[in-house]
Amino acid sequence: MGKKFDIFYFSSTHWDREWYQDFQGFRYRLVKMLDNLLDLFEKDRMYQTFHFDGQTIVLEDYAEICPEKKEKLLKLIKERKILIGPWYVMPDEFLLSG
Repeated sequence: MGKKFDIFYFSSTHWDREWYQDFQGFRYRLVKMLDNLLDLFEKDRMYQTFHFDGQTIVLEDYAEICPEKKEKLLKLIKERKILIGPWYVMPDEFLLSG
């Protein structure tokens, strides 16, 4: 029998602000996803961590639409339940070549 490994999975997302939809189309989906995530943290104490894709600008996109939920979001970030950063925007957006 082969060697056993521990596997760890973190709930996460890779979030494109624009791709096959425009910015507002993706922001609509972002708001829906984050609303569901905040509800999940509230309802399921076993749910521990969610990792945002290294960028923080999407949090501003969300807060523009749902300013009333900004404090709840910040609280989860401070508690390290939602992991963010270290970049403001995805660094792959500005690559000069492959």
